This record gives sequence, C-alpha cells and structure tokens, in this order.
Amino acid sequence: MKSHILFIFSCVILLLVLSYPKEAKANRCHRTAYFPGRCEDVGRTSCLMDFKTLDPRFDQCSRCENHKINGKQERRCHCSFAAKSCF
Repeated sequence: MKSHILFIFSCVILLLVLSYPKEAKANRCHRTAYFPGRCEDVGRTSCLMDFKTLDPRFDQCSRCENHKINGKQERRCHCSFAAKSCF
C-alpha cells in the first residue's frame, strides 16, 4: 500500500515540475544607424551613447564600423535592446 501512495505522489510531483511554466526569454531588437565620426578605441561606447539619444531603451552595442560616405567619415553602429516584440 505504501508503494502505491509513493508512486502516485511521485507522479504528481513530476507532473507539477514538468508543467511549471518557464520564464520567457526576452528577445533583442537590433538596429543599425550611421553617426558622424570614427569608431576609434571607444567606438561601441560612442555608439551606445548616440543610440540612447534616439531611444533610451538601447543597452548594448555589438559592432562599430568606419565608413566613408560621400567623402564624410561616419560610424556604422549595430546596437540592440531587450523587448518582448520589436517594432
């Protein structure tokens, strides 16, 4: 009799553990934009500051690339922020 109760109890515990909802991971919304100047040593930091002036939700920049467009030196910044859905 004890083994039946233990088996049922184990099944209930297993069912509760498996059905427990996992916390949803936040998606990252990625954006790319051009800003004046060069990347230099602190390119990603400069990119993040420039993106934060556009939208304060930006919290991470992955790349900064130097480009010359129409003779002007510009930085191409790749940044992102956490969100449930991107606009």
